[in-house]
Amino acid sequence: MKSVLSLFIAFILFYNTFANTNSIEERYWKVNINLNFGSAYNLPTYLKIHQEAFGEIVIPWARYSTRGFQSPVYWDYKLELELKNHVYGLRSTHHKLHLINTTPEIAHFNISHGYNLVMAYYGWKKKYVDLLVGMGIAFSHPEGIINNQLVALEEGIPLYGGVYRLTAPNFEIEARKKVYLYKRLFFNAGVRFVAGYTKPKINDGYVETYPLNLHFAAGMGVDLIKSLIKNKK
Repeated sequence: MKSVLSLFIAFILFYNTFANTNSIEERYWKVNINLNFGSAYNLPTYLKIHQEAFGEIVIPWARYSTRGFQSPVYWDYKLELELKNHVYGLRSTHHKLHLINTTPEIAHFNISHGYNLVMAYYGWKKKYVDLLVGMGIAFSHPEGIINNQLVALEEGIPLYGGVYRLTAPNFEIEARKKVYLYKRLFFNAGVRFVAGYTKPKINDGYVETYPLNLHFAAGMGVDLIKSLIKNKK
């Protein structure tokens, strides 16, 4: 809610700035929302699982599967303020991490219902694609069976699907293409790289890992508000 309020305040400030600028140029702004589906390739990365009653488990090159099209599916939605040459936005992504190369101590381990990203970003509108850079936080939900024990979050924030741990930071860069199909309706597709860090507590211990992901997503969007401002001298 605070993020939405912050975006609304920023929107008002931008509107007032452009409305009061003395210029012969025409300026416009749009507010749009879009929903995308896709998946991600997870680069091998460091994983440590610490439990007080057992030795530490360290996997230098942990490999994760996203399972983007298995329920609960991968999704990504964005709310944007789009100007003539730049973009400001907020996004939420439901990403998942399922450990592939388990050890004898790990029956299974995943960060799912999700490694859920909440990001703010800024973008440049280029001739062929938009380039976006952003940063934000993640709500992670680790669970699994390790050393014959069920492990889950020791404490966290209760949300839909379970209890989540707030972690940070996360950074991203994306190249995306928008194509209008009819007036305010558009199709968009993008490729982005996300790097993050998470260290949630579990029963009598913690999990530490550094997710590195290459995301592929596409979907539909709609312009909720469009306005053209003709500035006077």
